[in-house]
Amino acid sequence: MILSQDLSTALIVHLIIACIYAALILLKWSSLSPAFIPIIFFIPDFGILSALVAEITNSLKDKLGDTGEIETVKLEQDIYWKTIRRQAQSEGIVPLEEALIINDRQTRKKLVLEMLLDDPKKNIDILLLARENNDVDTAHYANTTIAKIQRDFQLQVQQLAAAYETDPHDTTTLDAYIDTLGQFIDSGLSEAYLLRRQRLILASLIDHKIEQDGWTKELLQQKINNHIALGELNAATETNEHLHKNYPRDEQTWINDLKISVAAHDAARLQATKDGIKKADIQWSPTNREKVNLWLENAA
Repeated sequence: MILSQDLSTALIVHLIIACIYAALILLKWSSLSPAFIPIIFFIPDFGILSALVAEITNSLKDKLGDTGEIETVKLEQDIYWKTIRRQAQSEGIVPLEEALIINDRQTRKKLVLEMLLDDPKKNIDILLLARENNDVDTAHYANTTIAKIQRDFQLQVQQLAAAYETDPHDTTTLDAYIDTLGQFIDSGLSEAYLLRRQRLILASLIDHKIEQDGWTKELLQQKINNHIALGELNAATETNEHLHKNYPRDEQTWINDLKISVAAHDAARLQATKDGIKKADIQWSPTNREKVNLWLENAA
């Protein structure tokens, strides 16, 4: 009789504790999922004990999940080539620009790592911004990743330069050399003292490509951009005239005229270009039409 009474008391106490724990889980005050509730109710003592153990384990994981220093991701071990498995259809992702100004350090670090480790080359502009961030970890990671990308570009360019020197008429090598060197220059990661030399090499490669395989619209556009960057405005104008003759309604040829006029500080040419834009039947994309109209209004 006494034993039966003790069992009844123990069972009542167990049910009270189980109810309290179930309420905590349902109210999300516990880290456990609702799947634990049947275990807590139907396995006296051990059910509650296992729930407590799981709770403690989850708590320890949360505390140990971030060691505080971004170096624990082992940046020195080719972080550039590391990948992060993204959650499918993840919600709540914010742009990386916004991630850099998030006050919560752990959230910022997590977003920066997930977004940039996926493909750092796509986010070079943000990396350059991130390395100026006042958070030491974010700036350190950005600098380390930038250094990795620079070394990668340098190695590729050196290998392609050697291959091109061996066989200058290999179209595949020439195309890869132009593409890679152009990407390196446009990335903004090239050392300033090397930039002009690299642009001169690119100009030579483009001319060789045109001489060997003929011109394309994209190749001429790259040639124009490179001439403008080198301050070779007459050459840029001459090349753009070639585009005008072949693509008189193309928006990019008129945008090139605007760029050349501004670079030359030529007010007369700029006005002539503006007048030409207003009269010509140009195939504008919505984005460029808006930009050019706004620019023309401001420059009027």
